[in-house]
Amino acid sequence: MTEHYADLHSHTTCSDGLLSPEQLLTKARSIGLQAIAITDHDTMQAHRLIRQMNATHDIRVIEGIEISCSEGGREIHILGYHLDPDNDELHAYEAEKRDERINRAKQMVEKLNALKIPISFDEVTLIASGATIGRPHIAAAMVRNGAVSSIQKAFDSYLDSSRPAYVPRPTFTVRQAVTLVRNAGGVAIVAHPARTYMDPRMFLSLVASGIDGIEVYHPSHWSVTREYYRMLAVKHGLLITGGSDFHGSRDYDEKNFGLFGATEEITEAIHTKAIQRRLHGK
Repeated sequence: MTEHYADLHSHTTCSDGLLSPEQLLTKARSIGLQAIAITDHDTMQAHRLIRQMNATHDIRVIEGIEISCSEGGREIHILGYHLDPDNDELHAYEAEKRDERINRAKQMVEKLNALKIPISFDEVTLIASGATIGRPHIAAAMVRNGAVSSIQKAFDSYLDSSRPAYVPRPTFTVRQAVTLVRNAGGVAIVAHPARTYMDPRMFLSLVASGIDGIEVYHPSHWSVTREYYRMLAVKHGLLITGGSDFHGSRDYDEKNFGLFGATEEITEAIHTKAIQRRLHGK
């Protein structure tokens, strides 16, 4: 589990992860990682908290975010790396998404109540503990109240996109996400594409949206899928990345952490791309 230099996809308590930013850094160091990208959903608060710690860390922290997009009836996630957490446009985006997530969660709770699932929005906010609210917090409230046996069961039966309590996200396109990431000085990567595109050929439309790379190595990708997206990235001159998508709350998180990731060469290629973008705008 120490063969990878970096895990480029992870979450903390600032969104729907189980560990605080400091705990996640400690865990990453304990398994021999040299770098980690914290990519919380629609927020970079973890990086602001790390900066406030004013401590020297013996692990490289890559400023990241996972942006939630919705277009064409699909939910697509874009990972941004090496963004400036103080960017004004990014701050405005985070505030807007925070409000959207609150309203969406309230609607999902109302749908669950109509289905005789007895949870309240106050319970969800209590579980979120000030973090950006997401469906996992609703699922956790359902588990706590005995409505389902696990978070996965909550998604499978109620909260996934085809399930009765699901509420679609407001439209936010991949192009908008790419523009946001670039304006904040970062690099835009499509996260776990196989989770969105059952037919990989449909992914080709995203290549023209200005993305910088593809998350090829992810727990949800089988070997054939990884090879397809790796070849696609090579063909189009895109960066190849990888990460475990660690949350800490799922059975498979422990075994995947550090097992899916990136080499030092890949990590440096992403950093170089970000530097070039800031210097030359490309």
